[in-house]
Amino acid sequence: MPTLFPEDYEKKNLPKKRKLIKQMKKDTEVTALSIALHAHEIYDYLKKQEVKNPNGLFVEAFQYASTALGVPYGLIDEAFLTRTPLTEEELFEFSKAFNPKAQLPEKSDLPEVVITIDFYSIVQSLFEELPDYFWKKYKKEETLLPDTEVDSYHLESLLQGFLQEVWHKTKEQLGKPSSQEIENAREMFLAYFYSNDQKHYRKETQEMLLECLRKTLQQQSKKSFKANEEIIGLLEKGQSSAVSSYVYDHLFDWTTKEFYQRFLRSVVKTKNLSVINRLLLLYQQAETSEIKEVHDWLKENRTIKNEAKPVLLLGESSPKVDRDTGEILEENGPSFHAQEHIPIVPYFEREETEGRLAVRKFETNPKQLFTVLEKMTEKEIVFEELEQSIVDDYRIHLKSGQTEKEVLIDLVKCIVRSEGNTFDSLTNFENDSVVFVIVMIFGLEPVSLDFDILEHLKSQQNGKMKFQQLLQNVIVKSERFLESFEQRFVEKEPVKIRESLEEEIRRAKELQALAVANIATEKENKKEQKAETPFSMDDYLQKVKETSEGKNDEDSD
Repeated sequence: MPTLFPEDYEKKNLPKKRKLIKQMKKDTEVTALSIALHAHEIYDYLKKQEVKNPNGLFVEAFQYASTALGVPYGLIDEAFLTRTPLTEEELFEFSKAFNPKAQLPEKSDLPEVVITIDFYSIVQSLFEELPDYFWKKYKKEETLLPDTEVDSYHLESLLQGFLQEVWHKTKEQLGKPSSQEIENAREMFLAYFYSNDQKHYRKETQEMLLECLRKTLQQQSKKSFKANEEIIGLLEKGQSSAVSSYVYDHLFDWTTKEFYQRFLRSVVKTKNLSVINRLLLLYQQAETSEIKEVHDWLKENRTIKNEAKPVLLLGESSPKVDRDTGEILEENGPSFHAQEHIPIVPYFEREETEGRLAVRKFETNPKQLFTVLEKMTEKEIVFEELEQSIVDDYRIHLKSGQTEKEVLIDLVKCIVRSEGNTFDSLTNFENDSVVFVIVMIFGLEPVSLDFDILEHLKSQQNGKMKFQQLLQNVIVKSERFLESFEQRFVEKEPVKIRESLEEEIRRAKELQALAVANIATEKENKKEQKAETPFSMDDYLQKVKETSEGKNDEDSD
């Protein structure tokens, strides 16, 4: 319980708090004050709250604590960085929201500091010394398919965690410093890494850190992967026929779980490549990225860097493919039975080029995803108590009581399965592979695959032909699904400038009916007004008189 802050100090920020504690254990007692008081040991504190990835959450926790307590973010961040515990008294002293006597330091440029510590060397050494688990703990558990390796990390948290290591390394190099020496080192540290407001990194320093990070992550990826030297040798010698034969002879290499999932992860990144070139690329690299020939990059106003390293592949010309079935109608480009005339050409990855920046792909939330996916099917979507979601000719029946992510995965499965009429085991595996690609891009949990299907395929006489067609079908179906998704994601409701003739006639009839109804209502109202006229004896006698006169007239006739 707070002693200086009011008991309801979090009242104005309850929506932010609810969003934060959703990622923690039930009945948690986490508060803005407890977060700030444990800033120096935030990882351990969040783990006690059963947060799966505290490295991806602590920045959000600090931001909430800063807002709810009304204290500068830098105060909490510095406690984290230097591992110095804060007290409630210190927090209250700087709380502009709850302490009317709070004396916040005026914003001013940092004093000019002569930097005598070689921070660059410390950074370089740490990138080499820090163990792999340090980087892994900052990796996102669920993410959209990253454009680069760096995009798959909680970057802000990673940089803050890394700078914390830099500060500790700096203090270690000082030996047994006095309090003044520590303060001097702290000023140098802030001046080197942060801008004048101490909230943002210096541009030069941030670029340096990111470049070092990219190189480190690339090296880590290469450590666990060995390129196929035999394939590389054949490509360098220009033996295109031997290259094609090798890939075809070793086609069943890709039926293993590790290799097949590598292929699935490459599907979206290598949209412009044939099946054989995708496999050739995966023989040479651990993970694929966007890669094109020189003339294709020039069309995008990008040029090749001076020291760019090419990747050798077969020359491309798009095969004719049935866009509905994915069946290869005619192989115009490199195939598994290529002849000597197929050229071997250099390809370059995007990072080996320079020029106009690429447009970032969209990101979305579960609600938007569901809305767009719903537009992709004409079937009615209903939720029912089922053991598993199913699809029939008219409806998609989704299992109720699932999480948002589970519902989205089931909806993607049903949409993919509804596009075909064949339901043999190989087709089901093909559909599940397409779902694997799509949900991975959406940042959802990849579906499990039954690799016994591929093992059975290896024993069939025409197994390689079927497997080749399977790979092609997965590519075509995945790309077709994503193209449809993107079209519906960006489409807007049409703005009607003028109604059609049929709509105008219908509208005129509605107005006419409304006018008739109004007239009838008006007449009815008049009748009611007459009926409501007060009764009088004179009126009664007049009516009697009129009635008797009428009778006399009839008698005289």
